Amino acid sequence: MNQTTFRNSAVICNTLLLLSIALSTTACPAQSPDLPTQKPANQADRQLAKGVVYCDLNGDGKYNAGDSAFVGIKVSNGTDIVKTGRRGRYEIPIEDGGCVFVIKPNGYRTPVDQHQLPRFFYLHKPQGSPELKYKGSEPSGPLPQSIDFPLYRQKEPEDFKILLFGDPQPRNNTEVDYISHDVVEELIGNDSAFGVTLGDIAFDNLNTFKTINQSIAMIGIPWYNVIGNHDINTDAKTRKLINETFEATYGPSYYSFDYGQVHFVVLDNIDWVMPTEENQQAHYAPRFGKRQLAFLKKDLAMIAKSRMLVVLMHIPIVSVGDKEEFFDLIKSRPYCVSVSGHTHDHRHLFLGKKEGFHGAKKHHHIVNVTVSGSWWSGALNDNQIPHSTMADGAPNGYSIMSFDQDGYKLDFKAAGRPASEQLRIHLPSKACARKTGEVPIWVNVYNGSEESQVEYRIDRGSEWIELTKTFEPDPYFVELSKRDKDVEPKLAGPRNSYHLWKGTLPAGLAPGAHLIEVKTTDRHGRVYQAHRSLRVTEKPIEE
Repeated sequence: MNQTTFRNSAVICNTLLLLSIALSTTACPAQSPDLPTQKPANQADRQLAKGVVYCDLNGDGKYNAGDSAFVGIKVSNGTDIVKTGRRGRYEIPIEDGGCVFVIKPNGYRTPVDQHQLPRFFYLHKPQGSPELKYKGSEPSGPLPQSIDFPLYRQKEPEDFKILLFGDPQPRNNTEVDYISHDVVEELIGNDSAFGVTLGDIAFDNLNTFKTINQSIAMIGIPWYNVIGNHDINTDAKTRKLINETFEATYGPSYYSFDYGQVHFVVLDNIDWVMPTEENQQAHYAPRFGKRQLAFLKKDLAMIAKSRMLVVLMHIPIVSVGDKEEFFDLIKSRPYCVSVSGHTHDHRHLFLGKKEGFHGAKKHHHIVNVTVSGSWWSGALNDNQIPHSTMADGAPNGYSIMSFDQDGYKLDFKAAGRPASEQLRIHLPSKACARKTGEVPIWVNVYNGSEESQVEYRIDRGSEWIELTKTFEPDPYFVELSKRDKDVEPKLAGPRNSYHLWKGTLPAGLAPGAHLIEVKTTDRHGRVYQAHRSLRVTEKPIEE
């Protein structure tokens, strides 16, 4: 990515925010607010949420005479987006059961609660949530006269990184403890700017929201959340009510915010289909819907095409029913990547015309590794946690996404293992000298993609031999699932891997011990290596 483009974008954004402070006034009479710069249609037919966005200088969470109001900060109700006027005030329609939220600008943060969850929204539920299996919102009462959003200055460098958790998905608090010991403990003190869970925060048991929030909060950084198909109120009678518990805990199910030179958008692609005939059951469907796509269109219209855009969702975009409408909104944006979870494997997809994307270059969609792997299944490891290897042969874990003047990079981190462990070599530990040319070698590159190169060599100093990318189950996982066939809960069945390479050893290897070296070069030119020994015998190996 162009270095000058990124730096100019960051400078312009920071300049505008400083200018807004200079233009603001400390007095902000509620009885005569400035109108927003954009006035939504049909405003008279609905209630108006009003308030101010301000820099909370003393940190008390209240708009005081000494606080500076912000001009030009975006506020949304999930459909409309307005900007604050001269005195930092906004007006926007709001419905019962609706929400109003501030779109965090770069260089500032919103408050976070005791669990490091960003508090950037107001839920307007005068009567509270209906009675559901899992608790929703308490009654909010009448619409307040002023809904104010405090912001706090923070440094947001051009170079930063974030954590991405796919599907922690605990069934109960025992599995929340697995999350704590397997990934959270090693991340305490991590210097990432923030983290995101890409949906399936829970596994239908929404009571685990509280305990998993307590666990992840120990990392000590702000934590955003995407809604997944296991995070909804499945006993709700309408689509509007399936997010009640999620909203009460995390806020709106779709929103956006800036950090540094990057614009982040969180989307909800979990639709709820009510039965239309007898004997049918309500079920979820992967779809954004018109209202959310309208929000996205307005949001992106306010973002320069030179900005880096990261779109976060739960279900991979290739499975979403209205993906073409989404593709149409991002096709002219050269610096855009989207990330999902859901499938419990790890993939780099490069989408073009065949998949319905018609941009100038292919769109990169990442299906992120999951924290829970194969749903916390398989034999216990030394830490008394299921190894939970994913069905594509990769270990469970998380990703680290980094941003700099050149764009973004994604790193795979296997839970509880060194960061250098990026691939696994699978081949027999011994082979007959007369049959080495028939011995297969398999390499699973956990973060590999169609743009990766994988090579191996026998003993130091020999020529590197390129391996062939394949799309089939990892034989390591096939053997592992057979070994763990009686362990409950059972591992997922083997699945074709998006990051598997294979080849055969050279014929005529001399008897004795040999070193197998493998190296992979990723799409950014970074090289990772692994080693394995092989003993070659003169006599045939007994079965």
